[in-house]
Amino acid sequence: MLLQYVTDTRNLLNDQQGQFFPETTLHTYINRARRRIAAASGCLRVIPPGVQTAPNKEVYQFAAWNALAQTQLPGVKNILACRSVSIAIGGQWKQQDDGSWIIAGGAWKPMWRRIVWTDFQARFRIYGRTFYGTISEPGWWSQFNEGPIGSIYLAPIPGQAQAMEVDLTCIPEDLLTDKDPEIIPYPWTDAVAYWSGVLCLIQQQRTQDAQAMAQAFNAEMPFAAAVVCPQMIQTAYGATLRSA
Repeated sequence: MLLQYVTDTRNLLNDQQGQFFPETTLHTYINRARRRIAAASGCLRVIPPGVQTAPNKEVYQFAAWNALAQTQLPGVKNILACRSVSIAIGGQWKQQDDGSWIIAGGAWKPMWRRIVWTDFQARFRIYGRTFYGTISEPGWWSQFNEGPIGSIYLAPIPGQAQAMEVDLTCIPEDLLTDKDPEIIPYPWTDAVAYWSGVLCLIQQQRTQDAQAMAQAFNAEMPFAAAVVCPQMIQTAYGATLRSA
């Protein structure tokens, strides 16, 4: 796929023979474009099995989950953000005979409520680690710091090990050779060449050309989002007959 990205970028730049942009430069810009697309679209998303709370532990770093995310989705470099947190009451992760994972022994897995860090600090951390324990009502969580160095804080602080499902947005590993597998899915792959082309044009200080290429990229991204999320009909029986 790396070679295809190089070809696509050179075609956009009218540099099919590679006279102006060496391949090593294109590789750098292609991987920057891939990271940008993954971050902007959230197209690399994973719920890694095996994540769980620990007794009397309030803070959970993204970096501690990298290996689990990489096992679930090979090609992931690190975690960018957490979308949601669900914690099973009394449940534990269990691997089945076919290798898949399920949460066993828990009858309830509520999604905890997210609030901004300032509110979390003011409302829950004022208790000085006295607000902890297993509860039958969903709790609250907040993210502190951003990107790969981010962490989440839980309130109440869990009093025992409980299975936790974290919905994560991830960033891909760089493509170093053409044999490296591409984990960014179509149609997001079609946008890579546009942004790598933008970076090449910026390097040459061709501002107007870079702006035109960026417009093409900005048109491609919402198109990709639109085609992967088609119109949803909740029920076919709640409307009048459709003509088409």
